[in-house]
Amino acid sequence: MSKSLSSWNYITNDKYTEILKLDKMLTESKIPHTLMKHMDGWQVIYPEDGARRVIDAVEFDGSYGSNEDLLEIMGLLTPEEQEADTVCGYLTAEDVFKRIERHHLSSNEVRQE
Repeated sequence: MSKSLSSWNYITNDKYTEILKLDKMLTESKIPHTLMKHMDGWQVIYPEDGARRVIDAVEFDGSYGSNEDLLEIMGLLTPEEQEADTVCGYLTAEDVFKRIERHHLSSNEVRQE
């Protein structure tokens, strides 16, 4: 069950729409995550905050891509992205959702074995 605020149905933000789109996609797919305020924007954490955190996506003034309404992530980086930095920016909600969904499905398969 998602720990998200399920905000997409009542929170609007003209400046940061991509992060709320990601929250909506994860909520509709029943992928556990948390949405919280972060500076002047938002942060999505999957699957939960703390030691089990796999990835977080942010969109706030100063995050990589925020000027284009795009997301920055830490976690679930490709090997090439890891060589360049500890974060990757300028990603769409769809880009980030695909990474999280792939991880979620693969970790569910491992638990079922």
